[in-house]
Amino acid sequence: MEERTISLIQSSLDGLGPISQNVENLFHKRLIDSYPEVYRLFFMDIEPEDRRLVHLLGYISSHMRHTGAIAATVRILAQSNKVFRLIEMHYEALAETLIWTLRRSLNDSFTIEVERAWMGALWGTSRVRTMVVA
Repeated sequence: MEERTISLIQSSLDGLGPISQNVENLFHKRLIDSYPEVYRLFFMDIEPEDRRLVHLLGYISSHMRHTGAIAATVRILAQSNKVFRLIEMHYEALAETLIWTLRRSLNDSFTIEVERAWMGALWGTSRVRTMVVA
């Protein structure tokens, strides 16, 4: 993954830190409203403290220099009990919800370039069908 892409993703995550609780609430509300079956499948049995989306994204992005796309990083985390194998429809629902949430949370900071960086990181070239939910 290119250094510029990683930098854009990490900079956008820095902007989420102060509003992380709002970001997480927005993500979960959007997922419930748009994909209730996905929310029920992956979040209903997870304790609230294990749903720290912004923390998780920061952790994953900090490892992207070594492993490339987020999907590749998720593969490394596959031993965790917080990783679930998803069918394509579910991965796409979570990715779409994340992009929607970032767009609304970062406002003008979520430029086309930042969105492309996130899309490239989410999908990468391998299109792994796993997603971390911690």
